[in-house]
Amino acid sequence: MGASDPRSGLWLPGLILIVAVARAETPKPASPAPNVADVPALLKAHNHERAEEKLPPLTIAPKLMAAALDHARDMAEHDKMTHDGSDGSTPAERMERQDYHYLRVGENVAGGQKSVEAAMHSWIESPPHKKNILGDFTQMGAACVESKDGTRYWCVNFGRPIPVLEPTAATAEVLERFNKARAMEDKPPLKVNAKLASAAGRHARDMAAHDEFRNKDDDGLTPFQRVQKSGYRFRRLGEATASGQPTAEEAVRTWLEDESNRKNILGDFLDVGIGYATAEKGTPYWCLILGIPTR
Repeated sequence: MGASDPRSGLWLPGLILIVAVARAETPKPASPAPNVADVPALLKAHNHERAEEKLPPLTIAPKLMAAALDHARDMAEHDKMTHDGSDGSTPAERMERQDYHYLRVGENVAGGQKSVEAAMHSWIESPPHKKNILGDFTQMGAACVESKDGTRYWCVNFGRPIPVLEPTAATAEVLERFNKARAMEDKPPLKVNAKLASAAGRHARDMAAHDEFRNKDDDGLTPFQRVQKSGYRFRRLGEATASGQPTAEEAVRTWLEDESNRKNILGDFLDVGIGYATAEKGTPYWCLILGIPTR
């Protein structure tokens, strides 16, 4: 594609197998150099459009920058505007390669536009691209790289990362939200029990360490068995787990929208333990243990 034929493209998440092929005996040509000066201008232009809609500004994320640069170079080397990497990668896969852990991501690409203004114009005039620019993202990375014939290839990656919460604050917010819901049902507030909290925290950390739901921890104990081992004396216990909810608000909403969990949370339980931990890839894990102690 020549510079006289500017086009643009956008991407929303898909799933494609990465296939990479390399030949050791073939020297790799030098990668095209990026136009570094374009990045601040792209950020400014994107935030201008967002400000017009009273949306918060985007900030630069180094990992998104790296993913955008890799793809802009790839397009320039092959002189082709595309969302598919030459190795078959999708935008999401390229961002994941940079260890970017996200709630959502998107990508806009363009080819042939000679300036930031021209690239932005092509995106703003396209409703799907404009939707990305004004989307529910907080970060971006951008790059512009020229091919051998001087055609400019543009890539902007958008992302909203998974937040990593401070466990004590996260579990305290869950408790606060539970007790607000219980107050509306004329139920007494739940109180944190140290033994239940220890068992819930242990189970959340274990799930996060393995990045999967688990019934038992590495010691072979279920949360209930760990509670029993702690010496907590009870008439009844309840348990719930959750994964993927990035905030305390969403974890509480998930539990309260489930009929059986809602019945427990707003029921006759008096004690509670809440655990929160994140996996290496950023996935949040939650564990809730409710108890009615013996008196």
